Order: sequence, then structure tokens, then C-alpha cells
Amino acid sequence: EIYIPLVRWNAWWFSMNDDDADGLVQYNHPYSSGLDDSPLWDYGMPVESPDINTYLCVQMGSLAVMAEALGMDSEGAMWRRRASAIVQRMINDFWDENSGTFRALHDHQPIDVTTPFNLYPLWTGQLPEHIRERLLGQLTDPNKFWGDVVIPTVARDDPHFDPATMWRGPVWANINYFFIEALEQIGRHDLAGELKNKTLDLIMAHDGIHEYYNGVTGEPPATAASIFGWTAAVFIDLAIRASSGDAG
Repeated sequence: EIYIPLVRWNAWWFSMNDDDADGLVQYNHPYSSGLDDSPLWDYGMPVESPDINTYLCVQMGSLAVMAEALGMDSEGAMWRRRASAIVQRMINDFWDENSGTFRALHDHQPIDVTTPFNLYPLWTGQLPEHIRERLLGQLTDPNKFWGDVVIPTVARDDPHFDPATMWRGPVWANINYFFIEALEQIGRHDLAGELKNKTLDLIMAHDGIHEYYNGVTGEPPATAASIFGWTAAVFIDLAIRASSGDAG
């Protein structure tokens, strides 16, 4: 009931959103991303972005586990090969050695914006050590994403950074959650635990469960909804894990 619909959903992305047939999918509209007003879209669409390709890579890993649980070992192996192939394509096409990030592309040209979404391939757990360490250096730099308030949706030292404008600098709890998973995936439970605790502290510091938080002060902007499902879901999961003694 779950496996076949997910296989179809995965296939849809590649059949309908890979105009250049290079094995990396694109966003054709900002609303497809959930990142409505990110500066990643300021230079035009479509955009080939590391985040959606990482999501699909991680999903392929989950499909492999499902296939094997259903007794389809060869299909599970196929999903693992496809996941590894996406990682290699992202390295070949998105990785920028100078900036130490995976750049999104518009018309095959890199978009000069630094966001946490440029670090998403960390989540695959399949990166070479030198790339993994470069991404960790970016993530834990307090001038970019780390510090008392973590993780702004645009790097603090990027000219596009606006700490209170949606997807241009505020913190979203669900993005932090993805990085907790990524850090656990690569064995950095120390950083995952720190990020978990800082995310809980940020949410608990205010009345309400807000949509997003100022990327410098941690205050909820007036434009952020004061009751928001994503934040509530993250808070519940992280709070349960914290109360059970889960350090990560």
C-alpha cells in the first residue's frame, strides 16, 4: 500500500522535471519547493537544486529498505545504485570547490546564494570525506548558520540575508530537523544533540508555536503565523526524544 505509490511519486519527478535528462531534477515553480520566497528563485526558473535531489536520494534509500522487507532484494539493490548515482551527479554538477557548497543551477549556471539547502547532500551519508568536512565547516560557522540561533534559511554573511523575511533568513524548525537527521546519519551525534537542544530552546522561549523565527534574535516576526503545524510536529518529536534521554 505504501511502496508502489512512493515508487510512482519518485518516478514522476524524473519523468516530468528533468528537462535536460541529466538525471537531476528541477523545480519549475517556487511553490514546488515549499521555499516560497527563497532568493534561490530570484534569478529565474527552472532551478536544479541540491535539496530536491537530496530528498529523492534519501527516499531511494528508504525504498530500498522497503523493497528488501518485501523480499525484492534485486529491486532494493537497484534503489541503492540509483541513490549512489544521484550523489555522484550532484558532486559532478553542483559541487563548487571554491565556496565549499553545492550550488543550485539556473540555465546550468551556478546561483550565487548560500542557503542551508546548498548543504543538504550531507544528509545522504555518501559524500567523500573532504566534501563532508567542508559542508560541516559551513554549517557550524556562526557567521553563517550556527550560534545561539540556528539555522537561518540564508547564510548570515550572504548579501541576500534578511533575518525576518520568509525564507530569506528566518529559522524554520523543520529545516533544523532535517539537519538533525543529516548529522545523525554521518555520526555527528554531538552536533545533532546541540542542534536539537537549541531548536527546542528557540521554540520554548515564546508563547505559541510559530511558523518561523528571526535568524539573528530568535524572535518570531509579526508576519509569522503563531500556530503552525510544521513547528508543532518538530517540537513534539524532539521533546519526546529529549525526555527519553535521546542525545541525538
